[in-house]
Amino acid sequence: MHISRKFLILLPMILLARPVPAQEAAQELAMDTPTQIGGIEAVCTGVSLDAREDPRWAAYGLKVEIAGAGGRYLAEETLAIRQGGKTLLTAGCKGPWMMFRLPPGRYEVEARFGEQSATSAAFVPASGQGRIILRFADAPNEPVASPTSP
Repeated sequence: MHISRKFLILLPMILLARPVPAQEAAQELAMDTPTQIGGIEAVCTGVSLDAREDPRWAAYGLKVEIAGAGGRYLAEETLAIRQGGKTLLTAGCKGPWMMFRLPPGRYEVEARFGEQSATSAAFVPASGQGRIILRFADAPNEPVASPTSP
């Protein structure tokens, strides 16, 4: 049996090659509809004043708001929640708020808006709600809603 020299040169690369894990695809959340992602309840909301004042959202331990220059709310972001270097979930939202039911503790939140990204530490308290605002100063001037608009 004759083994080609090319094969012998490539053999170590073939044996050491491992599949590169694909980046976890973001699950697109339906507006104002609680959804389970990896055992975590998440909701995308905040477009209208009625949605922002919905009493259901007070039960979520973490609220993340996405804003542009001047505090204008933005949408169409992708958000990842991590703890201890492990990604717990990745979700897309067409509204300016994402809410999460998470156990109390420290988390890292990363939002992507277009080609930009912003990262922040987040704390989920044992009672009440943690809140962070991720700002994208270079975002287009087309807000989803302003914090005071109906």
